[in-house]
Amino acid sequence: MLKWKEGSHNSYLWLWLSKGTAPNLFVYVVYATPVGSKHENKFLFQNMAANIAEVQILGGIVLLGRDFNARTVMLPDTIDTSNLCELL
Repeated sequence: MLKWKEGSHNSYLWLWLSKGTAPNLFVYVVYATPVGSKHENKFLFQNMAANIAEVQILGGIVLLGRDFNARTVMLPDTIDTSNLCELL
């Protein structure tokens, strides 16, 4: 398994697994920080969608592993994903 791409502040990581003649597997692991956090990645979903499109061009399979929720006392513990379908 190789590291394919990595986001700022370790917000996401793409791993690439290649085995023989099987299609390449790209594993996406993400941690979405709360809105307003100093490490918030405002383009997290746009980057994810662009990377998924790139994997499709490469003929790979995408596996998403995620923590799209974060918890702090002062900020919301979820992010708004209502327009995620439009993005993807």
